[in-house]
Amino acid sequence: MEVFLEHFQSFLFVLARLLGLFLVAPFFSSDSISFTLKMIFSFMVSLIVYPIVARYMPNIPGHMVNYGIVVISELLIGVIIGFIVSIVFASFQMAGEFFNNQIGFGYTEILDPITQTSLPAIGTIKSLMATAIFLVIGAHRFLIETIAFSFEKIQILSFTAQVNKGLLLVLQESIGAMFVVAFKIALPVMGILFLVSLAEGLMGKAAQQMNVMSLSFPLKVFIGTLTLIATLTFISSQMVQGIQISLDKATLMVREWPKP
Repeated sequence: MEVFLEHFQSFLFVLARLLGLFLVAPFFSSDSISFTLKMIFSFMVSLIVYPIVARYMPNIPGHMVNYGIVVISELLIGVIIGFIVSIVFASFQMAGEFFNNQIGFGYTEILDPITQTSLPAIGTIKSLMATAIFLVIGAHRFLIETIAFSFEKIQILSFTAQVNKGLLLVLQESIGAMFVVAFKIALPVMGILFLVSLAEGLMGKAAQQMNVMSLSFPLKVFIGTLTLIATLTFISSQMVQGIQISLDKATLMVREWPKP
């Protein structure tokens, strides 16, 4: 207990950075996990991480105000790393939005347990699928390893011109990767639905007495759902790549962080 009390001030730096990560990072930031559980989990992980990163802790400020500023900066570092990972995660829900209306599920909304908001069914299913893949491939462990590695590279957060430029570049690349991953996931279904719409237009011209509009909705629902099921393997592989890209962006940001 004496050892713990002696290092409590520097231990609080580790706790603040991990708490910032768990408040924003995918899965950990879910509203279904209460803040109390997040705090307990952050404390338990900090007990494991602190002996490894203790030698990289910054000096303890003598003034309470300065100490509070350092704690807030540690919290912001965890938030930034978690936010970089969560940006690409948004591509999975975006992919469902691309073809949700074309299939016919635009008016079907269900409660997303992660964000606690009503979202279209396809987007919510893809978000839950991505969360399951995130845990299966062990990305949550790699994320904790990244935050532990960040203590070596980032002692105190300082928004210098070089840091701001680097953060802006990482955000641009992450947002660009988000749109690319979303387009890859949505491309098979969108391509098939485009061909279905083209065939319906040709049928309407060839046989004008046929009521194509009455057949359009159930046909698109059937073909879109069938295509979605048939491409689940491809979608899961693209999700794995998207998660790996987000983790690589976060690791690269930490590795290339400018020295003070």
